[in-house]
Amino acid sequence: MHTAIDNRLKQAGRTYLALVDAGVFLSLAGFVLYTVSKHEPWADEADTWLEVRDLPWLRLVVSELRYDGHLPLWHSVVWLPMHLFHMPYAYFVFIGGVCAVAGLAVLIFLAPFPRLLRYVIGGSFFFAYQYAVVARPYVLMPLLGFLAAHFYRQGLRRIVPFAIAIALLFQDSSYAAVLGIGFSASYAFQLARGWKEISRQDRRRIYYAASIIVVSFVFAFLILLPKADSSLIASSAKNSFAHRLEKVTEGATGAFADSAPLALPILLLACVWSYVRRAWLLLLVTVGGSCLEYGFLWGYGHHQGLITIAFVVFLWAVWPGEEERATMALFPARVHQALVALLLFTFAWHCTWTYKAMRGDWAGPYSGALDAANYLKSAHAENLGIAGYTFWAVGIQPYFDHNIFLNYGGPNSPANYHFSLAFEKRADVLMESDLEHGPPFIVFAREMDPQDAGPLIEQFRAFSYVLVHFSDGSRFFKGTRGPHAPYFIFERLDFALAGQRP
Repeated sequence: MHTAIDNRLKQAGRTYLALVDAGVFLSLAGFVLYTVSKHEPWADEADTWLEVRDLPWLRLVVSELRYDGHLPLWHSVVWLPMHLFHMPYAYFVFIGGVCAVAGLAVLIFLAPFPRLLRYVIGGSFFFAYQYAVVARPYVLMPLLGFLAAHFYRQGLRRIVPFAIAIALLFQDSSYAAVLGIGFSASYAFQLARGWKEISRQDRRRIYYAASIIVVSFVFAFLILLPKADSSLIASSAKNSFAHRLEKVTEGATGAFADSAPLALPILLLACVWSYVRRAWLLLLVTVGGSCLEYGFLWGYGHHQGLITIAFVVFLWAVWPGEEERATMALFPARVHQALVALLLFTFAWHCTWTYKAMRGDWAGPYSGALDAANYLKSAHAENLGIAGYTFWAVGIQPYFDHNIFLNYGGPNSPANYHFSLAFEKRADVLMESDLEHGPPFIVFAREMDPQDAGPLIEQFRAFSYVLVHFSDGSRFFKGTRGPHAPYFIFERLDFALAGQRP
């Protein structure tokens, strides 16, 4: 009698918790997708759209991506709805939002963490905003990383799904590839230790899974192999070794807090926990490898969260199960409890960043590109002649059905920003000769505070260009309003006075 009642109570408890999980997931999904509907893409998002729109897929994968350091998975995901269903630019950001929501579903319903920890991770800044609302390749990394960790825990019986997840990580981004390398190496090390006990049937599955991973890795390596005239490689090579080490520290701390003293406790405790769990090598390769990439390759502020993702995926892979936690010795148990408490505090703090960033995106433009494009259309500037300077100017291009910038090659050339030294020289560097006999309109975009724009405006005025429109935008990062990314539209004075507009 009591057993039946106990079973019914347990079933009711499980049902209640499942409903709570569903409620939290639906709430997070609603906030993410609503914010996506308010979000105005910035130049990085626009450039991906333009590459997919204007370049043949094979040329994009074989040639163009070798210049900008990206891998083809995200571009391929965007390519399908664009070319099969003619999806307009306005819906582009929803692709990223849906990918992020899928990752949140895997986290909420499958992660081995305590429920409250799952909830605060799901609502934290990098998972609910930076790599959810902003449509970049990184929206796929949580989903694929979580699936890889989930299958990693299940051993040989799910080795093929694990291999597929790793193969897709290799095609997502260089940061995701580091994560894939770490998990592949760890899995291979475990298999090598127990190879004699593995059956012939399981060995065939291992060979099949290994071939999937190796083929994907080689393909990713060939794509990431940079061109000699890549402007990104040339820019990175200028940094000193000391500066790169400083960037490694910046990435490791920025993934968890705004300063080293605040991040140090969780970094130290994570190291102790991983040592106790005999997983320090996996921590070193995945999280440490991500920090090294941040410092030595692609290390911008918005990449810090990729280290956070690597850390959460690492935790997922080696998190102790219920039975193991019940039999832990005193010291490992105390270390584990301390880590859970610190993780709860850290990610709850990150949730406040999410709120501030979402509120900012609801209230004002993330990018001034749409407003600038609308002004250019109202002036029929695309028919009269426009030049666009600096990478940020590319954010305007998706709002037109062709390349509107003369210095990008004109209407018969792709509208994306091509990261070569030759292209950068004509599209990123504004020379006096460009102003002396320039086109009727010039779009100049740069990360800067609009209050500091006086010298820039005077420089243009000296060459008879007047500021006719200004479009502002702010990228929201963590708990603060990020740098302004304004668009300045200048018109040649003699052209304006002659009244030559249609």
